[in-house]
Amino acid sequence: MSKISLTPMNVLILGSGYAGLTVAHRIRDYTRSVNVTIISRSAIVRENTIFPLLLTDEVKVEDTEFNAKEAMEKKGVNFVEAEVETVEDGEVKTSKGTFDYDYLFIALGGAYEENFEKIKGHEHAFMHHTLEGFLGLKKAVNEAEEGVKVFVGNARNSPIEGPSYQVALITEYLLRNKKGEVYLATQSPRGVFGPIPDPRISEIANKYFEKRRGIHLIKGKYVEEIRKDKVILNDGQEIEADIKSVLPTLSAPKTVKEFADESGFIPVSFPTFSYNERIFALGDSAKGMVGPKTARAAMVSAENSAYAFLREIGISVDKPYYSQGVLCIMESGDDGGIVRFDKNSRETKSYVLFGKQYVTIKKIYSRLLVNNAFDVPYHASLPV
Repeated sequence: MSKISLTPMNVLILGSGYAGLTVAHRIRDYTRSVNVTIISRSAIVRENTIFPLLLTDEVKVEDTEFNAKEAMEKKGVNFVEAEVETVEDGEVKTSKGTFDYDYLFIALGGAYEENFEKIKGHEHAFMHHTLEGFLGLKKAVNEAEEGVKVFVGNARNSPIEGPSYQVALITEYLLRNKKGEVYLATQSPRGVFGPIPDPRISEIANKYFEKRRGIHLIKGKYVEEIRKDKVILNDGQEIEADIKSVLPTLSAPKTVKEFADESGFIPVSFPTFSYNERIFALGDSAKGMVGPKTARAAMVSAENSAYAFLREIGISVDKPYYSQGVLCIMESGDDGGIVRFDKNSRETKSYVLFGKQYVTIKKIYSRLLVNNAFDVPYHASLPV
């Protein structure tokens, strides 16, 4: 295959998700003097944080997607639809040729599909991350018989439980007339939002899930194996379930595994997310991201890395580096909620609230993300 030379300064972005597109937008906010190329397997990108509302028909598939190639080429960003095959020092080999780079941003996500297939018995469950997983889950819930049992959980060390919480809540809402039962396993012994270092959040959230919504919480457990009629947890406990939906653990994709350490993620320096002097790793691929990993966190990592790059090449940036935190808006059927935990050296913002208005806010923000190809700089993160 031919070798493609990009000039004058070659910035290569692998991936067109929240992090990848955000990097390109922030670079273009400050300069057009560098050549920016995005490599992604598809030009069609979907805003998947709104996928839980596919279950209730409050959004349609077409509401979630946009053509990233068209949007980015309008800003002078090259967009190549190709599979990344190998990443080496100074070049990336793809199904469409080899690309040189002076600076590289790895934003390929958390290898959901690769890791889901590693779960024993995964074929008996849905994965509530992909469009196919949500549509399959929706069909199963709609066709469920009275008394159906649904299990929602995560594999070991999965750093993103927020979607599991939302799926459990929405499923409970949809199954009320069918007298279904919903089981939700949380990896933290503290329960819902257990990893957040404010115990009040878990206490309030657990009460809401158990008392107000009637969901069976199984605390401090993760999925070890899935069978046709049950889920086996890490301590051997068996949960009978007709419908199972599970998120896998995450890791950097196998195409960049040589950059990862024993954790499976790519080690980076904070707050710049730099792997070395000219490679950055963002979002789900980066080690040390605050849990849970979210779209917001991915965009913050992208902004920080873009600002670090711009300063490195001598461009003045009037933005700070931002701290990591948690901001999760939950869609939950006839209700909604919001959880926030942000902290820097000067202040802490921590709360959990419930109300249908948060779903409306989430839908508005999701529409902004789609209409602007993820170019929505407001994320409410605190400066470092």
